[in-house]
Amino acid sequence: MLPLRCSWSLARAKYGTKARKELVARYGGEFPEKLLNRKQKVPTHMYLANADAAERISQYLDPHFQNTSCDTIMELNSGAGHLTRHLLDKESKFRRIILLESMDHFMPRAQELHTLYPERVKVRQGDFVNLWKLVYMDKMDGGSRVADLLNDVPQKAFTDDINMLVFGAVGSYTFFKHLINSLIFQTSLFNLGRCEMILAMPPPIYIHLTCNNEIGYLIYRSTSVLFQILFEHKFIAKVPREDFLPQQAVYNPTKGSKLGKVRSINPEYLYLVKFSPRRNLHELCQSQDLPALWFFIKQNFVSRRNRIIPNLEKWVPGCGPRLIINPHVSEPVTPTYPDELPKKLPQYSCQSTTMSTRDYYPGINIYTQFGDLRPSQMLTLFSQFRQWPEYGESSFLASLENALLKLETANDEQNLEDGVTLPEEDDAEGDEMLEEDTPEPARTPAKSRRKASS
Repeated sequence: MLPLRCSWSLARAKYGTKARKELVARYGGEFPEKLLNRKQKVPTHMYLANADAAERISQYLDPHFQNTSCDTIMELNSGAGHLTRHLLDKESKFRRIILLESMDHFMPRAQELHTLYPERVKVRQGDFVNLWKLVYMDKMDGGSRVADLLNDVPQKAFTDDINMLVFGAVGSYTFFKHLINSLIFQTSLFNLGRCEMILAMPPPIYIHLTCNNEIGYLIYRSTSVLFQILFEHKFIAKVPREDFLPQQAVYNPTKGSKLGKVRSINPEYLYLVKFSPRRNLHELCQSQDLPALWFFIKQNFVSRRNRIIPNLEKWVPGCGPRLIINPHVSEPVTPTYPDELPKKLPQYSCQSTTMSTRDYYPGINIYTQFGDLRPSQMLTLFSQFRQWPEYGESSFLASLENALLKLETANDEQNLEDGVTLPEEDDAEGDEMLEEDTPEPARTPAKSRRKASS
């Protein structure tokens, strides 16, 4: 007689094999086996699985399409083309549809749509989710991979209306860090304008990006602060995870994990969300000061328990009384989307608000920690620090210069993505929340242009 544990393992394996066979029987005609045979922890690239799922997504997107004058949309990993059909039906709305596909398997189908609609549908093959890798490779050899991939994207001034809509399903935390870096260092995607993204993403990533300090310092980190300063965001809906391929493995928290409360939130769903760079970003922080803002937040959030006044006095000795005795009246922030109901937001996430350089933390003292500040208050603190007469001669600028020098001389992809290695407190456990599986990379030519339809 088999032990109980062995019997359970055999039963689970048998059920798993049956489920995979059913998946292959249902989707095998449209999707490659690599998307059907194995569940992944957090897939970085995801595909809409069927026409019913595309219909549900389209109903969520329609109100947002109606409120924009943008006539260009990019669909990431259009796959079997289920949502593409809905986009093609909106002929009066979208003059240009860019299909950006990372898998060879789906390219013939995308090229067929280009043949049917040569002026309207543009096709590019490349890995948009790992755009940061293309930035790195272009930096190393002077190539034009990013420019080639984004060749069909219209260009507008940053303060103009959005230049493009982007739809896709993305499970890569690194992708969102690259979007932040793209805004800070004015490279890559946002050099062409303020594109608006509507993405389906895993709940832990969205919660991490949009939480406040009430969730605890392990989740509320420098990336959370930077994302909320740089982007307006809006939660749209929960969409079933089963509507996307590949399937996701069940999360089994390790004993004593502090992250179980976040990883276990809505694992059966993805969050459909909208976000775009703030139009007034360069009024809040001049473009030349964005790297300093980035470094200020990254450095001071190495530990969210760092105390504000002792830390800043290392750069500007004796600055504490200026912060304690603050004669200025605070300017309150307001919701970016007043019609958004806080009670309908996912647990631990918070509303997008306006940002202010006069949102002072009340009653700051020598014990106040950086982790006590909301993103807008952190922006205000940097603005104060930047305006002090000692700023120009402070050791902060020397530290910033060293950090940017490391960025310029980064000799591997990970250093480039991270910018400067500033390991945050509890990083190892924090990254458990955002574990991801990376698929085989798309083939990337050394310096030549990608295969494209124009």
